Amino acid sequence: MAKPTKRAEREPLGPEPLAHIRDLPFVRKLEYRPAKARTDTGYDGHLKIRASSNTFSFVVAVKTSYLSDASVNELRARADRLPAPQGVVLLARHVPRPIAERLIRDHISFADLAGNVHLELGDQYNWTAVGRPEMKPISVRRAATPADIQLLFRFATNPDSINSPVRQLEKATGISKSKAAQARKQLIAQGLLVRDGRQYKLGSTALLSDRLVTGYSQILRPKLLLNRFRYPEKQPEDFLRRLRAEAPSIPLQYALTGGVAADLLQHFYRSSEISLFIGPWNPSVPKRLRLLPDREGPVIALRAFGDAVFWRETGGHTIAPPWLIYAELLSSSDPRAHEAAAELRQAFLK
Repeated sequence: MAKPTKRAEREPLGPEPLAHIRDLPFVRKLEYRPAKARTDTGYDGHLKIRASSNTFSFVVAVKTSYLSDASVNELRARADRLPAPQGVVLLARHVPRPIAERLIRDHISFADLAGNVHLELGDQYNWTAVGRPEMKPISVRRAATPADIQLLFRFATNPDSINSPVRQLEKATGISKSKAAQARKQLIAQGLLVRDGRQYKLGSTALLSDRLVTGYSQILRPKLLLNRFRYPEKQPEDFLRRLRAEAPSIPLQYALTGGVAADLLQHFYRSSEISLFIGPWNPSVPKRLRLLPDREGPVIALRAFGDAVFWRETGGHTIAPPWLIYAELLSSSDPRAHEAAAELRQAFLK
């Protein structure tokens, strides 16, 4: 059996996921070519697999953090934009059974460190082995915190702030100076920030996107979610007009995100939901805005964290930065929102 190539050995996850694919009985040859450093093609490399006399081409997505529904939404949306017959292979640290089942339904091949594998080579070859538990890591890093993700969104939106004093980061992100200092050290240790002379800059765009999307859906958004509400108006546009008119007198600062913000930026997707960051928040705000709590309501209120959530004015409303809009779109259950996220990434997040 041929050994993994030197390029494969430089994979962030090590050679194991590719080796699990290479060892399948019908795979005769495997060639992996990683993407060039600091380019955002949307993928981390290209893979060619030879089985019998046929060669199959894939793009590769590497996910070093734990997989979430949002990260799979991102992968699915980007896979839909690939020219046929190119496929996608996901290399991950671990693919739990529920995520594996979803990937299989979406015809996305994958392999992880534990040996969970699903590979589709057209209609000729198909191999699936799932259910293996995650391998116990040799060393365990500190788990990501909301402060880490808040700071990372700030850096992604404003890279010039990466080397700012922590007192400036405190106001921008809503976290204390000590937490900002600790979070920045953690981002450096994880390779999300890399040294550039005497300072630091953002690392791999693919790694950044992976961490923002997963961190937002699993860690940050649950902390920020205030409640869902319904408004008295018949149309969402009527509520948005009233929100814009009444917010200054409350006083209230807000930033639209998700589908409604994407619509203002690109007019590609119009959502029935209105997601927005609000600050400052207190129990009187829903009453002043005539909002009633409703678990299925169209208004999703999120607590604003610092100045980082307020990006710019568009269509008479303040909207959140594109990375936050992108992450919120991928947290939606609507496939059209995932398509809108792919459009937004292409236009604003290259």
